Amino acid sequence: MSESPRPSSSSASSAVAGLLDGIGRWPSLVAAGPVLAVVAALAAAGGAWPNADNAPRERGLSGPATWLAWLPPLAVPALATPLNQLPKGPVLARAIARGELVVGVRRYPRPAPPGSPTPPEPDAFDATLARELAASLGVKAVLVGLAPNERDEALRDGRVDLLVAGVPTRDARDDAGGAGIDAAPGSYDTGRGQVVALRRGRVQDEKALRGASVCVGEGSGYAGAVALRYGAQPRSYPSAVHAASAFMAGECAALAEDAQVLERLMGNEEWRFYKPVARDLRAPADAAVRLAAGDAVSRDYIAAALRRWRADGTLAQARGARAGNLQFEITLLKDGLVCHS
Repeated sequence: MSESPRPSSSSASSAVAGLLDGIGRWPSLVAAGPVLAVVAALAAAGGAWPNADNAPRERGLSGPATWLAWLPPLAVPALATPLNQLPKGPVLARAIARGELVVGVRRYPRPAPPGSPTPPEPDAFDATLARELAASLGVKAVLVGLAPNERDEALRDGRVDLLVAGVPTRDARDDAGGAGIDAAPGSYDTGRGQVVALRRGRVQDEKALRGASVCVGEGSGYAGAVALRYGAQPRSYPSAVHAASAFMAGECAALAEDAQVLERLMGNEEWRFYKPVARDLRAPADAAVRLAAGDAVSRDYIAAALRRWRADGTLAQARGARAGNLQFEITLLKDGLVCHS
């Protein structure tokens, strides 16, 4: 019996490179370890492949590809189940039946000239996630702007299906434990934060943050971060724009916000008077999507949607858009435009 020719080192390397490229494109890696182990072993052996005559011919593989037939079945990754094929619980089923998902979000007025206040509008970041969730269900999103003291009650009495409003206050988190409110696992607002202060102010480093007032936007996870990590005193404002305005007006010794936002702002001429005094803040609590308790199926669906939100780049895109929007709105403050509460 003639022996099939062994592929050259160059063809083996190409096959390995092709496999690695394919692995990089798989949306979900399940049991990827065995695949990488086989690749490493083959690479170390200088491209030694299984004998083509012994490979399972029924798979239609020949040449360098024959070795793929020797991989165990578990080495092939299982693709993630599409969201539209996942079960929906009562909350989401009702939304699908009426053709709309009603989502409670944060709201605040944008910068406006003195004497001409603008009405509060939904937070753009909250709205983006709400629309993504609605689109995954094949329905339209209906946004309901709610003040912090209105949100839990709106969820309990069914005025909204979900709450997308950042990190709830400590009281709200404690209250949610036995008040018929649940949260889908996984934060929808992940990232690192920074704290900035005046270059010649009293806060010059992390140690000086102890007991210092720090402006934060309502629903920001960095409020808990500066309190727990530095012993600072967070002071909450209706939005990140309000918090930046208050900081620039001298109401707080420092400002805590997403690093993307602050890094953009620090590039502006008017922000040359400020400097970072703390970096790499991590929120100690999740910005969770909240829903009525007792619907584990809908909760699990939302958790799966959040995983996709992070994995497919949508979260990164939304955070970048938020940074750009806030940079623009905060920059307007220097032109005499102010935020109205």
